[in-house]
Amino acid sequence: MKIGELIGIGNTAKVYRWGKTEVIKLFYDQSSAVNEGNNAELINNLKLRTPKYSGLVEHEGKMGIVYERIDGPTMLWHIEPSERSLSYNAKIMANLQCEIHNVENKILPNLKSEITNKVNNSHEISNDEKQIIIDMLKSLPDGNSLCHYDFHPDNIIISPNGPIIIDWLNLLVGSHEADITRTSMMIQSHSLPPNAPNWLIHRDLREFFNKEYLTEYMKLTDTNEGFLERWMIPTLAARIDEMQGEYRQEIKDKLHIRLRK
Repeated sequence: MKIGELIGIGNTAKVYRWGKTEVIKLFYDQSSAVNEGNNAELINNLKLRTPKYSGLVEHEGKMGIVYERIDGPTMLWHIEPSERSLSYNAKIMANLQCEIHNVENKILPNLKSEITNKVNNSHEISNDEKQIIIDMLKSLPDGNSLCHYDFHPDNIIISPNGPIIIDWLNLLVGSHEADITRTSMMIQSHSLPPNAPNWLIHRDLREFFNKEYLTEYMKLTDTNEGFLERWMIPTLAARIDEMQGEYRQEIKDKLHIRLRK
């Protein structure tokens, strides 16, 4: 089949139209394609708001995944820079993430082992710091919740049929607390996508969105925010090597401040 127009560019892949009703996500490296393909096949059988997965294909020497095409903007671009819009969408996001965490699965927990591997493989963290972080991680709950682990407004499409969650490359199973902590960390980061919308550029609006999101999630799960600080150190440590330049330095600085407390 002939590839269609380019409709999206991400850190791991480019997305093109594929026929009349589908898209193809062409990855920069084969391992990411296979990994997301396995995850997509798994979640395709669960009751989640996700695009239908049609399979892995090879196109012009690159591995790709064919998905159902979902029309609509992502939540990132759907949000207006007003407290009403921010609050409304933050609550939608919290409810969607809660839905993910409540889905029954029979997968062995792997989130803590994945974080441990990232920490051990990082050249940005000293051996002494690694030991402290891993000891902290061992004391945290394993959990058995499905975790998107890259859950943010640009991975939610606002379609005519409701919100749809995309980009399941990082799918893990573990504590829902870790998933929430990572999302909150990403919302608060200084790292911004190209041509970021106004609400994301203005820090006070972004902080308001984060507060509304956390408040709604805590209400849904009848919990408090105490776990955020407990999970933040290993969450920051796992994030360092995903970032570049000043944004990597931002994560390192935040990590070192917490380690010195």
